[in-house]
Amino acid sequence: MASSRPTKSFIAFSHQSVRAASVGVLCLALGLGCIAPTPAHAAAEESDLLFGQTALQHGIPVRSGPDLEASYASVLDEGGDLCFGRRATDQAQIASLTKIMTAIVALETLSPDAAIKVTPTAASVGESSAGLMQGDVMTLDASLKALLTASGNDAATALAEAAGTIILADQGLSGDGYACQAAFVDAMNAKGSALGLVNTCFTNPHGLDFDAWAQGQYSCAQDVAVMLRYGMGIERFRASIGFSNVDIAVNRNGSETTLSLSNTDTMLQTYEGTCAAKTGYTLAAGPCVATAVNRGDGHEYYAVVLGSSSKPQRFADSETLYDWTYATRETRATLPWHKRIGLWIDYALDTAASI
Repeated sequence: MASSRPTKSFIAFSHQSVRAASVGVLCLALGLGCIAPTPAHAAAEESDLLFGQTALQHGIPVRSGPDLEASYASVLDEGGDLCFGRRATDQAQIASLTKIMTAIVALETLSPDAAIKVTPTAASVGESSAGLMQGDVMTLDASLKALLTASGNDAATALAEAAGTIILADQGLSGDGYACQAAFVDAMNAKGSALGLVNTCFTNPHGLDFDAWAQGQYSCAQDVAVMLRYGMGIERFRASIGFSNVDIAVNRNGSETTLSLSNTDTMLQTYEGTCAAKTGYTLAAGPCVATAVNRGDGHEYYAVVLGSSSKPQRFADSETLYDWTYATRETRATLPWHKRIGLWIDYALDTAASI
């Protein structure tokens, strides 16, 4: 089992610097005029929100926040409260994290026994693929695994067309595959509005954002975390998003064919409690990932990282967010100010010792 010990530094400087920072905090609290030293090239930012407030508003060093390389990040708890935010409501590209909403709308539109057929349009989307071929037929559960494990653009389009057909029929309409996709995207945006996603606009079911797919779509880290939290409340969604590797069966040319799917998220196998993972990448979005962690202690957290510095770093950033959240959750307005400061300092010292 992966260790829950922090894998990245909570405050990336030495014991001496941490102690100096703690003295600075105490002097500030006592109204004295000393200033704690600030390390160069800090990865924590003054505007980062730590349980709803900046570090300075908490009266603690800026470096008390998690050490991230991501441009945007958000962590929500099981109640939907913001544990951490870095430009969490700023609009950004989210690439294949779009598929979280695709799965939600498909599940809320299609019947559990729906048969999903892969059309020529779905089979030819390109980029990330589950290896589906024109004419393949699969169950809804299989298509969700193709969508969320393999991040298949083919699966996203097949689901959008199948669900879009029903959406149009409910309106007394019909249309080709593109009309069905458009109806499905409208339903994605309607669901986003219902969930309060004020910084999100979908234009396709898969998240591609370049060339013909560059149509003004956007979202933000906090909205994606809200989506993931909502999705994890749906049994079939939850059962489809936690696989490192999984096989699905498709009917291909009249016979059953097995497709082996893999998830590019390493946390599912290495980070304690990881129960959901959806990765994404485009040049515009950069490396991004949405994950959920539940360690059976009555808490579940949802972390979103957008625009990290590399594909491996998006996982390191996510692990840092969870390490920080678990280590500091007791500070959320449940202790007197002096004990809260003490917990932050204790964690800083412990983490510095592990470097």
